[in-house]
Amino acid sequence: MLYTFILWAVIGGILLLVVLVRLFRPHRRTSGAGNDGRNKQSFFYRIWRSLASGTRRYLLPEALPGFFPNTTRLQILILAILCVYLTIFSFVGIVYKTWVTPVKNSTKFNTRTGLGGFSDRVGAMAYALTPLTIALSTRDSILSLLTGVPYQHFNFLHRWIGRIILIQSFIHTIGWTIIEGRLYQPQPKVYNNFIKQTYMVWGIVAQGFITFLWLFSTRRVIRWTGYEFFRKSHFVVAGLYLGACWGHWSRLACWMIASLGLLGIDLGLRILRMCLIHLGYKDGNSGLGFRTVQSRVDVFKDPSGTILRLSFTHNHEPWKLGQHYYLTFPSLSIWQSHPFTPASVPPTALVPPTHTYIIRARSGETGKLAALAEASCREDENSFQTPVILVGPYGCSVVDNEVSNILAIAGGTGISFTLPIIRAVLADPSSHAQNIEMVWVVRHVENLTWIASELLTLKSQLGLPPSTTQDSDGDIKEIRNVSHHVVHSTKHFRIRIFVTRSSKTATPPAQEKDMDISSTSSVASATGHYHEPRELLKPHPMFSISYLNHERPSISSVIHKFIDQTVSEGRTQVVASGPPDLGTDVRAAVAARNSVGGVWRGDERADVECVWDDRMG
Repeated sequence: MLYTFILWAVIGGILLLVVLVRLFRPHRRTSGAGNDGRNKQSFFYRIWRSLASGTRRYLLPEALPGFFPNTTRLQILILAILCVYLTIFSFVGIVYKTWVTPVKNSTKFNTRTGLGGFSDRVGAMAYALTPLTIALSTRDSILSLLTGVPYQHFNFLHRWIGRIILIQSFIHTIGWTIIEGRLYQPQPKVYNNFIKQTYMVWGIVAQGFITFLWLFSTRRVIRWTGYEFFRKSHFVVAGLYLGACWGHWSRLACWMIASLGLLGIDLGLRILRMCLIHLGYKDGNSGLGFRTVQSRVDVFKDPSGTILRLSFTHNHEPWKLGQHYYLTFPSLSIWQSHPFTPASVPPTALVPPTHTYIIRARSGETGKLAALAEASCREDENSFQTPVILVGPYGCSVVDNEVSNILAIAGGTGISFTLPIIRAVLADPSSHAQNIEMVWVVRHVENLTWIASELLTLKSQLGLPPSTTQDSDGDIKEIRNVSHHVVHSTKHFRIRIFVTRSSKTATPPAQEKDMDISSTSSVASATGHYHEPRELLKPHPMFSISYLNHERPSISSVIHKFIDQTVSEGRTQVVASGPPDLGTDVRAAVAARNSVGGVWRGDERADVECVWDDRMG
């Protein structure tokens, strides 16, 4: 028991230190714009920013991708420190001696060693780690509240601490099996009496449950059984495992009570969140009760698959930029929910929020929704409507109000994460960010119609370089006449689109790799509907579309070019979302741009922050 409490004393001390650092961390003092703000850096602020830059420089890149895919060095370092700590304290304080004692009324001897104490220590550590792995898995995570780290970034540690508990439980089981089945005599009488005891039966049941949790959480089994089966069975079996552990050794029930409490709180808060959004909402004469939200679904087809644009307006508390919701589609199933980030900006006034989601249809629930929407649109030219249940929001705000430069990089439907950040910063006159660039990597030029109205609004807010000609200005004025809500801004803003595959409707000349597209054609966007992409493709000095002929853009070059050519001063924040490989490239490029020496000398251009959206952890 002592070493388990020491373990949690260490964990509590680390969390307390993190909280204190968050509360009292130094901030940049700025009293004006331009070069005046650059000199307002205290000694403690430079130490803090230098430590942050150094951490990103050496711990942000991924390591051992074959064994730890899409995992940063910092995550691996935390896991390694925990493993070293558990290894040391699993052996410390144990008497390593052997005693041979005679058995009463027998010629046999009992052999007593330090194996019993070691096995008990390992089992107690497994019990003590259980609340930690539960806390690392909850959506309403107390760890996120204390550290400011979104809950999904704890999934790596949750998985590996679960595996550590599995290994500890097997070591504990094997150790006592050797003691009771070999070292104690006479056999098999001693072992038979041992295995029949109630606490041993519960131990075997608990061992079976934790083996199930590990086996059915492997990637191959999840592909066989489906992700929803994994989620539901994982939750139920985890609760049964906690109960079995309680029955196995009630003297350590405090750790199981804490674990069950965390599970109960998380489940209760999920239900509360859902009720706050849907329960008691009045809809005309329908009265009070549980109300689903009717959403409009537009279907976008391209050679690579199907994309759904889900949109609706509902009166509830708005979310923060970077947060996401879990969506359930009752017309398909009430037992499945999936995380999606709103591509819309949360309102700042007292108006009902409008949700927009860009969803790629795959083989599971989203594929069924796409099939249902396409069938409905074939029967009726109007857009398909379906009820939606929301649970959330989850995650943390990702906007750093102290940065001067923002680079948003999105791959495919990852635009849902970066688009509202860009729109909100442009619309906020108090934002310190003056240099903003949006990079979107898509497979086909038709994909621009996913966010046609939003993209037109952003194009109307593009700035003009000093060398802009009157002709280009005329084009821009024509774009600004588009009937969208426009917030004019003096910020330096640029949009870069990369098309990785050839387009059937707008193919550029083979010799031109990077150019402004001015061709016009009709692009199919929603089943039964067509949108004219003329305004989307209209040229602008600060808007470019690059065709890459089945190649991927160099993310490193994109980030280096942004910092070297557009950033004159101030910190930079890179926000990104998309395929895992994109995250790997972004982390590596951002890490390379950080420089401890540069930040210490006051050059904030060497202080580059990375925010990667990974809702699945």
